[in-house]
Amino acid sequence: MKYSVFFKGLAYWNRRLHIHIGLFLLLFIWLFSFSGLLLNHSSWDFASFWEQRKETKTVSNISVPKGLDSLQTVKKIMLNLNISGEISNLKMTPDSVDFRVSVPGHIRNLHVDFNKGICIQNELRYNFWGKIKTLHTFNAANRENPALGANWLVSKIWIFSMDAIAIGLIYLCISSWIMWYNIRKSYRWGTIVLITGFAVVIYFLFILGML
Repeated sequence: MKYSVFFKGLAYWNRRLHIHIGLFLLLFIWLFSFSGLLLNHSSWDFASFWEQRKETKTVSNISVPKGLDSLQTVKKIMLNLNISGEISNLKMTPDSVDFRVSVPGHIRNLHVDFNKGICIQNELRYNFWGKIKTLHTFNAANRENPALGANWLVSKIWIFSMDAIAIGLIYLCISSWIMWYNIRKSYRWGTIVLITGFAVVIYFLFILGML
């Protein structure tokens, strides 16, 4: 009797969590589904963004304090220029520093000449569709120094959110299976659908050489 009550309570909370987590993740799932379609169908005219990009170049006077390390120097420059974003491609010499500041859909490549006291910015802006596509793959990964991790607060929050979404989707799949299993006699096609899904994934893993 106790076990029966326990499993009924478990099924009750599993169903409630499944519904509420699904509602919370609804817009995220739509966002990544839609941006995934755009990535897979880059030939769609309405989603064209590279041809419509805007490139600008600006030169600004800037004063940089001496005696700072490379990251502190870059952050001071960004503060003076009133810009923010994920820092990457950082290269510093005694006379200059080069780095990139990125946000989804907006990239700045900056070169600062300490001797001349100038900062040259080459900006690249995408339209709305370009931002959506970029957002799909945005993870703040530093290719040159993977151990460095994210250095922009928004990137850190975004990475945490993506981890939470991934865990949420894993839970939704598991809870869906649990709910189906409890009523599997009424949904006999569920077994076929489940096996088909596994078979398709295994097929692609085999074709891609991962098995």
